[in-house]
Amino acid sequence: MKNTPVDILLVDDRKDGLIAMEAVLGDIPNLNLVLAQSGVEALNQLDKYEFAVILLDVQMPEMDGFETARLIRKNFRAHVNTPIIFVTAINTDDQYIFRGYEVGAVDYIFKPFEPFVLRSKVKFFVDLFLKNQQLQQQAILIRESERREKYFKLTELEVESLRQYRNLADSIPHIVWKARVEGTVDYFNRGWYKYTGLTEGESIGSAWQSAIHPDDLGRFLLNWMRSMGTQKPFEIEARVRRLDGLWRWHWILAVPDLRGNDVLSWVGTCTDIQDRKLSEEKLLVAQQQAVSANMAKTYFLANMSHEIRTPMSAILGFTELLLNPKQTDFERQHSISTIHRNGKQLLNVIDEILDISKIEAGRLEVEIIEFSLVDLLYDIKALLAIKTEEKKLQLKFILDSYIPEKALSAPTRIRQILTNIVSNAIKFTEKGSVQVRVRWLGDQMADEGTLEILVQDTGVGIKNDQAERLFQPFAQVDSSTTRLFGGTGLGLALSQKLAQALGGNVSLESTEPGVGSTFKIQITAKPVIFCSWINGFKSIDQGRDDSTNERVEVNADSLRGLHILLVEDAPDNQMVIGMFLNSAGAKVDFADNGYEGISKAVEHNYDIILMDIQMPKMDGYEATRILRKKGFEIPIVALTAHALIEERTRCLNAGCTEHFTKPVDREKLIGLVARLVSKHKATLVRELF
Repeated sequence: MKNTPVDILLVDDRKDGLIAMEAVLGDIPNLNLVLAQSGVEALNQLDKYEFAVILLDVQMPEMDGFETARLIRKNFRAHVNTPIIFVTAINTDDQYIFRGYEVGAVDYIFKPFEPFVLRSKVKFFVDLFLKNQQLQQQAILIRESERREKYFKLTELEVESLRQYRNLADSIPHIVWKARVEGTVDYFNRGWYKYTGLTEGESIGSAWQSAIHPDDLGRFLLNWMRSMGTQKPFEIEARVRRLDGLWRWHWILAVPDLRGNDVLSWVGTCTDIQDRKLSEEKLLVAQQQAVSANMAKTYFLANMSHEIRTPMSAILGFTELLLNPKQTDFERQHSISTIHRNGKQLLNVIDEILDISKIEAGRLEVEIIEFSLVDLLYDIKALLAIKTEEKKLQLKFILDSYIPEKALSAPTRIRQILTNIVSNAIKFTEKGSVQVRVRWLGDQMADEGTLEILVQDTGVGIKNDQAERLFQPFAQVDSSTTRLFGGTGLGLALSQKLAQALGGNVSLESTEPGVGSTFKIQITAKPVIFCSWINGFKSIDQGRDDSTNERVEVNADSLRGLHILLVEDAPDNQMVIGMFLNSAGAKVDFADNGYEGISKAVEHNYDIILMDIQMPKMDGYEATRILRKKGFEIPIVALTAHALIEERTRCLNAGCTEHFTKPVDREKLIGLVARLVSKHKATLVRELF
């Protein structure tokens, strides 16, 4: 018996795979390695040998390992319980592992494998096979000894076999149980008692049923009864209570112990699959999220394509009209105005996309500074007054309480929020009015308060079932809204997220279809210490002193006598910005990159440098740092297409005096240049005295 080789079946379609396994297992004594390079060849070997274990590759042509294992379990009764170990380089995701277990595998080994692991597992099943054969041999010896030693020797061998069986069962890291033919359990291994905390008295017979979840017990017993009728193995997933009271999912497999056509007993195992169940749930959630994200992406791309192509089509169309030499001055002026208006619309779409992307990525930064609350409200009213005049609507800004003259918060973001909400109200209002009611919540002596703004309109209103989608990105109440009123569907979602970043919120306070809607904006802010408070309960126009606002008049002499260096690599931008500056009386020199900009700055005496940031050879950051190291104190203005706060901070840290975003607004650029040069010259005069 001991000298008879133990047969092991190795299945791999690659010769080098078989050679590798032979090399690892070759030093295990008394093994007969049977090789097969396909599933069909493996099946042909099953009637010739009694294999102790089968090492089976998964990825094979014609018939993969999963199908081969299924056919072994189905068609070869002698090998229905032969251990199958998959040796594969396939993806290690749980779904592939679970599929292997479903077709009867007992384990997985992933290539490249550790030789020690492969040898240990094979040796375990070889030892198990030999013990089974030993038990069979002992049974033969028992039958032969019955005539010689009668019942004494038989009893001795049975006790020894039972002891070995129990020792083996206790060494397995799974729950093992044995039941009589009618279903009463008469044995549990040590794993059961350790896991459940039950005693033998609380487990033997039918008492074990208390450890099975009530929702799963019925299914378990029904499957078992059906298998009693068919005398076939059964398996089921059920929850088993752990000693700490936690229910964990287990895979329960039961196999009948047959003698001829009679069932002698049932042997089963319980394997903890809680982690697998959680992975399945996470996979399902991930699939649902992927479908939802894909739908959102599709809608976003379609909507953004429309919103970008619409103004772009107008820009390209009217640009083509400008090339017609027969256009009148009036037609040419109309074309230019249309191009300018659509360019601003396109820029607004891009800015909204950038902002919402930053918020979704959790990278939005806000700049908290001191600002005049009344001036901000008045500027927004002046900005939106044209839209209301075109639609013959009344636009009222009303103070419903005392408000601080100056506050600490993020005025740029507040302006963005309020402009979005009020513009939205104007867009959806055809007659009547839009009222903006402003009040301060909090004591005047408190360190912090809440700026609350109600935006009330007499517009189309919103249906109750549509209000839930209001603050979802890229969504409007229905598809006809986009066609009728336009818009990206980003405004409300962006405004709400910005307000939340400032410690507040934007919400729909009330709405009625055909009557109008009221939106509430809340922003956390701090009043500036010792600032005055504006009297409430009046129009915003009464709370503003225009004499305090510094305005720069732009004309043909605004920059007269100034020598300016423009460092810009794009010829079109050089031409446009140069024409803006020349129209105000300035002399402009050009440089195509940072190297050339430094060279010209050293050679000439400029009043100010306009520095593009993204340029070849040397960018604007590096050029500015070098100029500052060389002792240049004249103003340097960063020109960049990035409007984000962190970009402005990076420019200022590099040594720039100010940050100016593209596309360039002529009046704002001329005003900025005039102000910075004047301030720099005044500083030089003070230093002389």
